[in-house]
Amino acid sequence: MTEILTYEDPVGGARGWLAYDGSVSPLAAGGCRMRPGLTAEELSELAERMTLKQRVLGLNVDGAKCGLDHDPRAEDAERVLEGFLAFLHDELHNRFSMGSDMGTDWNQLQRLAARNGIPSVKYAIRKAQGLTDEEFSARMARLDDRVGMLTLSRRRAGHVLAHAAIGAARAAGVTGKVSAALQGFGTLGRAAAHGFLDEGVRVVAVADEHGCVVDPAGLDLSRMLHSPPGTPVPRMDVAGTRLPGDALFEMPADVLTLAAGADAVSAGHAAAPACPAVAVGANCGLSESAEGTLHDRGVLVVPDFIGGIGGSASMEALFGPPAPPTASEVLTSVAHLARRLVDDLFSTARRHGEPPRRAALRLADRAGVDPGAPPYGHSPYLTRSGV
Repeated sequence: MTEILTYEDPVGGARGWLAYDGSVSPLAAGGCRMRPGLTAEELSELAERMTLKQRVLGLNVDGAKCGLDHDPRAEDAERVLEGFLAFLHDELHNRFSMGSDMGTDWNQLQRLAARNGIPSVKYAIRKAQGLTDEEFSARMARLDDRVGMLTLSRRRAGHVLAHAAIGAARAAGVTGKVSAALQGFGTLGRAAAHGFLDEGVRVVAVADEHGCVVDPAGLDLSRMLHSPPGTPVPRMDVAGTRLPGDALFEMPADVLTLAAGADAVSAGHAAAPACPAVAVGANCGLSESAEGTLHDRGVLVVPDFIGGIGGSASMEALFGPPAPPTASEVLTSVAHLARRLVDDLFSTARRHGEPPRRAALRLADRAGVDPGAPPYGHSPYLTRSGV
């Protein structure tokens, strides 16, 4: 059952909502988005998807999603967002753990929350997990630590997507060095590229809304990651052939990784896949019909609520252990989790003779919720030794 709290900006009339999916768990988690045309119905659907992510991981957390029907580029966007956070003051103290999403930025949310007497947009974790303010702050501080070229906060979701993609390639029978094609080079795509770089994956193509750069021998990811965020991919100072963005879907690789917008793969490209595996990190990155066509063609697909599970997984890795982990330990843990989860996903799909999405729903259905237990520390995909 979905519960919706409704907000209206007192100055300009912008409307906002917080959607809770379920009311059993002690904590509900989800992002905050801002875009013109956003609706309560859309947030309700996204909150349900967040619940799936929590259940797949075996976490004692419900799904939630909040947002504003407003242009994040408008002159009054920050004022409107700050008023919305003030409206959510009690929820952020007691039940709702917020993250950033489309049209919002993590550092901005944290700054505006602090101005409204909210120590963190994730402060509700402190109460639900039974932590002191000092214990909560010590763990949250790890999100600002740099691991390589990015902070843990910026790396975590893409790191999980990268390892889910590698796991999908291995499940498809790839041995030796993995090759990948990457759609998207925003926050999620850059973090996935960093994960590929660390693991020695040969990335043969990267595309964004401006076009595609291709090198079958492997692109210089380090050079690309040193480009200022927001630089169009075709304009980056990196060797490779510049092609239209759709060329990405025709590049032979072991795994196609989707880290940008919705509905990325056309019916034509789904009917003639260039890769034996696809990992979806972007919300609704594949339409149901494209996903079904790929499955019929024998392509292994990691659905979006598995490939996009990095935010939830990182909270388990950060708050589940009895002692605060380092940022590097969090990344090691979520990589381990992603590989085990993808293995479980495809073995379940094979065992039941069903598409991976149906198998993922089966994994979510098996999880139970204990209202008296803390949110984190229960995932079957994380062991506390050796990670």
